[in-house]
Amino acid sequence: MPRRTTPVAALLTAAAVLAATAPAATATGSTATRLVGITAADGTELRAAVCEPTDPGPHPVAVLVAAWGGGSTQNIMPCEELASRGYVTVSYGARGFGESGGEVEVAGPDDISDVSNVIDWTLANTESDPARIGVGGISYGAGISVLASAFDPRIRAVASMSGWADLVESLFSNRTRHAAVAMVLRISGEQNGNLSDESREMLDKYITDADREAVTEWSRQRSPSSYVDLINRNRPAVLMLNTWSETVFPPGQLADFQQRLEVPSKLELVPGEHAAAETSGLLGLPNDAWNDTYRWFDTHLRGAEPDGAPVVLQPRGATDRPRENYPDWRHIATRTDRFFLSGEQELTTDAPTDWTNTLHSGRDTIANGGVPLVTYTLEALTGNPPTAFLPALDTTAAARWTSPPLTETEVLRGSPHLRLTAVPPAPEGMLVAYLYDVDDTGTGRLISYAPYSWEGATPGAPLQVDTPLPPTAYDVPAGHRISLVIDTEDPLFFLDHNTDGAPLELRGQATSPATLELASRDGKELP
Repeated sequence: MPRRTTPVAALLTAAAVLAATAPAATATGSTATRLVGITAADGTELRAAVCEPTDPGPHPVAVLVAAWGGGSTQNIMPCEELASRGYVTVSYGARGFGESGGEVEVAGPDDISDVSNVIDWTLANTESDPARIGVGGISYGAGISVLASAFDPRIRAVASMSGWADLVESLFSNRTRHAAVAMVLRISGEQNGNLSDESREMLDKYITDADREAVTEWSRQRSPSSYVDLINRNRPAVLMLNTWSETVFPPGQLADFQQRLEVPSKLELVPGEHAAAETSGLLGLPNDAWNDTYRWFDTHLRGAEPDGAPVVLQPRGATDRPRENYPDWRHIATRTDRFFLSGEQELTTDAPTDWTNTLHSGRDTIANGGVPLVTYTLEALTGNPPTAFLPALDTTAAARWTSPPLTETEVLRGSPHLRLTAVPPAPEGMLVAYLYDVDDTGTGRLISYAPYSWEGATPGAPLQVDTPLPPTAYDVPAGHRISLVIDTEDPLFFLDHNTDGAPLELRGQATSPATLELASRDGKELP
């Protein structure tokens, strides 16, 4: 049965359309492209496009692993670009996807050994240099590339675009299942690939919450963060390019991962959504993410001068914001601004007091995290985050705290942090916290948001909520206000529910205050 293409897969495989009518062997200038079959260790055939210079080698090697649902020609444009730059480049579809055989194992052991098998084939069949090997990809291909660098010491450079470091955190952050992500993986994997029995079982268990312990262990084995010691031992240079508003792999885990690396590394974060920043490069269009990947390979495989700092951030809020360079993640913020949540629904710096606020669970409000793969892709194009008219917020289903007008710009850099007490009405439930930049009209621009779930709680007993929100780089203008909104429903997390209408009490005490902490810096200190 032919594999069908879902909208998500179609986005990431659009470049294949441009290459679909190409002959099996072509030459463009000083490069040649051919399609081949590479036999993996277990006999599975992986289909690949080989793009190589026509001049004598040995040449540095770039292996490109296709994203979820992609095949050998998904990365054909970057493949040919790298060949024109002097690289023997092999672009292949991961097992179970595209024209490749086998089953989708979700970055399992066979996927990792496939990378080594492709490298073996490349060294045996092209004029390539075994001492200069790079591996990279988008999304699924990114995660496989980083994992492979832990197990194959020949890999000297890695480029991870919209990849993950901790799959457990991606699937279960704050004990909340990311429903939208799970459904995309399950449906697109079934329709556009050949899921293994284990992959199908684990994704189904995740969706139904049938065996969280088994899914957690399965995810941990597929997390680069589980193999930091091996990566540090092998010493590949690791580039990670992601977006601030990632629905699939939020950027905080990458910052944590980079801080554990003892190898040359670079983290770049820009406005946008999963895979949005690099997709135009698949069509051969000018693209910063792919250009940064080419420079990274040039630096670590060809001896070019290093380009840029270890941490590079492009703030949200406009399409023309200049990038900021930092020596490491710890230096992006220079201070913490703390607000207390008050009983008057204010974010204040005054002394904390005792208060309670009760809202009705299970009712959605105008506060939400947006539409996956759409909302923040539009932000990357327009510079406009999603908005909500906060005066229309249903205060029976949500609580809101607002600061006075800011006397100076609040330069947010890093992760906001929320602490408060909740009194759950049932053993299981969820709240969602949203941080907004609010103008004079009451229109809020979403800065960051995070779910927080509990299970096994004692109804009526206080529960301490202590959680970071995903990091951001966002400037709240002077004269605007900052608002914190808490409700109990969001379409992104529809697998986790509250008891409809049940009262959820939120509390703050003078002795145990509810606080919102903002990682910030003085605008005059910006690099």
